[in-house]
Amino acid sequence: MADLNFDCPHCGQNLTIDETQSGEQIDCPTCSKSIEIPKPGEQNAEVTETKKPSPEEAEPVEKKYSVPVHEGQPEILVKSKKNNESIEEESIEGDGRICAKTIKRGDCIELGQDKFDEALNEFLGKLKREQILSVHPVNYAHYDPATQKYLDDYGAMVIYER
Repeated sequence: MADLNFDCPHCGQNLTIDETQSGEQIDCPTCSKSIEIPKPGEQNAEVTETKKPSPEEAEPVEKKYSVPVHEGQPEILVKSKKNNESIEEESIEGDGRICAKTIKRGDCIELGQDKFDEALNEFLGKLKREQILSVHPVNYAHYDPATQKYLDDYGAMVIYER
């Protein structure tokens, strides 16, 4: 098992990904431009060996992709579904209160892939049909420090009854 360490050709952000992903197209998590993951030995790609698991540790572990951050902790790009589901499920069933959940598309980008539809469908799947009061499109702008511009994005607001 080996990881591939390389820099985004557009913004210079240092990225680390599993070597098996080389050749695939992703969007840079910093500048959002499409890049092709270089093959080992190409451009600025550096292969780093990861520790091989012993036979006792042969159980497959979910690999979390992270982007090296020069200040603070690394940002996890693939969120653990177990933790998120338990929080969501606790807040959905209950006392009949009216609630709103906003899902932003920008928060649903994982490894350059847009997972907005999956995230929205997953949340709606946790509700019963009679709990959903309405679903509204949401447009918003956010400041991107990499490009130093405001970028338009969209999402959905779900109004539901607990």
